[in-house]
Amino acid sequence: MRDIFRMTEDEAYEMFKSIKWPDGMPTCPDCGSNKSWTLKGGRRWKCQGVTTDPVTGGTGKCHLQYTVTSRTPLHSRKRSFSDILVSIAEFVNGVMGTAALRMKRWEGSSYKTPFVFQHKIREALKVDYDQKLNGVVEVDGLFVGSKKVKPPFPITNDAELEKFYDLYRKKQTSLVVVRERPSEGGSKPGRLRVIHRESEAAAVAFVKSVLEPGTIVHVDYGNQWLRLNMHFKLMRVNHSVSYSQNGACTNWAESFFSRVRAAERGVYRYWWPRYAEQYGVELAWKEENRFVDNGAQIDMIISCLMRAGRSSFTGYWQRHKNRLPF
Repeated sequence: MRDIFRMTEDEAYEMFKSIKWPDGMPTCPDCGSNKSWTLKGGRRWKCQGVTTDPVTGGTGKCHLQYTVTSRTPLHSRKRSFSDILVSIAEFVNGVMGTAALRMKRWEGSSYKTPFVFQHKIREALKVDYDQKLNGVVEVDGLFVGSKKVKPPFPITNDAELEKFYDLYRKKQTSLVVVRERPSEGGSKPGRLRVIHRESEAAAVAFVKSVLEPGTIVHVDYGNQWLRLNMHFKLMRVNHSVSYSQNGACTNWAESFFSRVRAAERGVYRYWWPRYAEQYGVELAWKEENRFVDNGAQIDMIISCLMRAGRSSFTGYWQRHKNRLPF
């Protein structure tokens, strides 16, 4: 980790380039050709490949000029590679997350820079979400929000309790996790998938989409999960009775929620609904890779950034000008 902070700009650039193209061959992000001219300066290439027009069907030379960050979340970057690498290291070092204000003070930048950069990383971490989970998984939801909700009246019966729950649901939204159990012996760590919805019931379609056929699913006694019984073997546990029941439990999912609560209390204290999924994805990735050393985690994040497409957070602070849908 110490070597990261001592890297020169050229060394940091070579690190990004080697992770982007492990074979050392620059590849066009448009046509996929590795035939190109190296332009002046050595860090930009012009493609010699052949591309097909999607409208006319005709073929022609690609001639795209590209760099190592073209068509990635780092497209049109303004910061140096060494500064970006240090920001990634700071992001990794925050076990429960890293506040943008802390990075602002550390880097001497404006608040806007780390805020957008961190969200670009969180968005890139979902690049592997197309890989489905299998084996035994646990599904559960957690209410997250900006402020704690207290009942404005004394709760003395079930009717008042249900009235409070209705108020609670209006102020809080659901962060649903699908967590794969580790393999026997721990040789294969369990993967996680996270999504944010207004309610747990709205996340059922997502849960179904990230699981392979034949997966065994452990859930609580919420009626919203019963629809999963049509596609997977469902094991349910009544948490009002015990934590584990007839071999069914959601303790792995609950252990992830303890990390979320710690981050909510100590780092990301204000969870806007529009960002809740981003924070959840970050914490899920850190939970999944908690036994991976920091150096390897930095390489993994760079790999995600190099494989992800243009970020929706590009031009975030100018969205009122371009009317971007954020």
